[in-house]
Amino acid sequence: WLVLALAAVAIAQQCETPDVANARCVCAGTTYDFSQMKNPDGSQRFAGQNEDYNYYFQMANGGLPASFAGCTFSPEFANGNAGGQGSVDGSVCYPIGVVSQQSWTLHPGSPQSIAVTFSGGQEGRTTYLDVTCDPTTYGVFTAKGEQSPLVYEMDMRSCAACPSGCSGPSPPSPPPSQPSRSP
Repeated sequence: WLVLALAAVAIAQQCETPDVANARCVCAGTTYDFSQMKNPDGSQRFAGQNEDYNYYFQMANGGLPASFAGCTFSPEFANGNAGGQGSVDGSVCYPIGVVSQQSWTLHPGSPQSIAVTFSGGQEGRTTYLDVTCDPTTYGVFTAKGEQSPLVYEMDMRSCAACPSGCSGPSPPSPPPSQPSRSP
């Protein structure tokens, strides 16, 4: 196991300085455009929940807005947040990483992934986003939550992490759910 872990670390490649305004970065000579990550409805704000908190993520278009359903950042942390951690009742929302403080690392393999670290959150909070190449989707988000004090992990599957990027139209929206019927 240790040999495999060391081999994985050895092949990880730090990417160039990211273009934070456009959610792009060059890794091993290939430009990755994470502004292509989106939900089936076309929005670029992702949300997930665990038993204790709601988690929000958006790295394109300047990050999360200062206030939206379930999350209002305090005025001193209102702008440029890539991630947010909100109480389930919506009474508090913490910024857990900012768009302007990001670094990218390429993890070649099958499937390849790109890890993006967002630092600068409130009280030193940091978010690690692992985006795995999946040519079948523009964005499937999973919030893993706080994995150690003030360190948050999120996973994404997206064609944006594939060397060929995303091509063609966005995937169709899922069909509306049908109410269940009793026999």
